[in-house]
Amino acid sequence: MDSKNKIEKISLDISNYWTSNDFLTEANKNCGTLVAFDWKEGYLAEINTNVDLSTLECENFKFDTFVNFLKKNNFTSVLGLPNVVGGPDKVWTDKLKETLKSNEIDYDEYIVNKWPSPIPEFDVPDNIFMLRYSYDEFSKIDQLAAYQNNFETFIKESDWKNYYKDKEFEERTRVIVLCNDVENLVLKDEFTKYPIEEF
Repeated sequence: MDSKNKIEKISLDISNYWTSNDFLTEANKNCGTLVAFDWKEGYLAEINTNVDLSTLECENFKFDTFVNFLKKNNFTSVLGLPNVVGGPDKVWTDKLKETLKSNEIDYDEYIVNKWPSPIPEFDVPDNIFMLRYSYDEFSKIDQLAAYQNNFETFIKESDWKNYYKDKEFEERTRVIVLCNDVENLVLKDEFTKYPIEEF
């Protein structure tokens, strides 16, 4: 297995472990979040859930894979949950909307108040999938992303401990995975990402 496929597989394996072991504790059913796995020289250094989604992320983002996932699971609408102080860039959201619309899938957004306001619980039908861009303090995955010591403890005690290294780096190789209780998906294969201030 080449290094590219390897880090994507491991990122997905970790995501599958989380969703099988109650790390993804969403306030709403049929809700998922995008998780960025940041690698350097074959080592996983950290994860992020407040993922920068901009022009760079639009390139080769697997919007069609997301659409296929929605169709396969009878979702006819997506409700995005960005934070009032952050969220995807318009260029990324416009591309998502365009892809969804061409497949007759609706898109709407609910702006979540900044932390520590909780993610609201919505009474929505089963055909709506919620895509959370905002921080949820009750999600164990978000706790791993927000506090490096939490992530370090988790990874060092996991089957993937040999892939972890606490590294400082000017650039990272990033993989973006959609984590949800239905099916985890790699939606952005590895790409070079330079550090920016996350939301």
